[in-house]
Amino acid sequence: MSATTQIARKERGALLQDQRGLGWLLAFSGVLSAFALLLISNQELSLLDNAQVVYMLAGTVTAAGAVIAVILGADAFAGERERGTLVPLLIAPISTSELLMGKALGLVGAWALMYLLSLPYLWAVGAGGQNLVQAILYLALFGTPVVLGFGYLAMALSARSGSVLTSLLTGLILLLFTASPLLLGPGLRNSTIGKALDTVNPFSGALNTYDAVIIDSDPFLAQLPRLALVLAWLAIAFLAARRTARRPRFR
Repeated sequence: MSATTQIARKERGALLQDQRGLGWLLAFSGVLSAFALLLISNQELSLLDNAQVVYMLAGTVTAAGAVIAVILGADAFAGERERGTLVPLLIAPISTSELLMGKALGLVGAWALMYLLSLPYLWAVGAGGQNLVQAILYLALFGTPVVLGFGYLAMALSARSGSVLTSLLTGLILLLFTASPLLLGPGLRNSTIGKALDTVNPFSGALNTYDAVIIDSDPFLAQLPRLALVLAWLAIAFLAARRTARRPRFR
């Protein structure tokens, strides 16, 4: 068994077998349940078109996945250092690239579980509406690079700072900034500054794609520039994590 596989199994065990690790899954289920109950109980929200509701839920799932990715990524190197296990890991016959990939596979497993858990909720709020299947597919295609990109960014911060708290706070602040389109109204996003930010913001790229595909039924070819944006974001974040992982901070 390779070192990468062993680390991935360790991360998976910490996420799925430890009671404290399962807290994130319960919290995510609570967020989705609260969203669904809000749509049912609130008269104004219950009148929204199915496509609009599915779009909002897809954005919420992506944001929640990015939050978990930042939390896990912040612990990747700094957490090992603070627990006193980073040096033994690096002394063992394992490269920093294998350590990074093992941590990343654990992150992929967490996001995959969140994605699968969101499917019944998407079906519940979008059944009978338009483009539900497209919403499920595009959530995987665009949500995955956005979420993993934030995970890699947090890993880079974790290796550079050597502090879980510092890397976590920095990652969450950057996530809050990029996820601001979820909070801003269409009027602000259509301003000159809003449009400029949308062209370079991977989170905006994912949200705009959900909007275009789920609500407006735009074709796939029209989403290629945004797909290139989120893939570029993933590549840049990965390269940053790989570079900093070569020289993690020990103290």
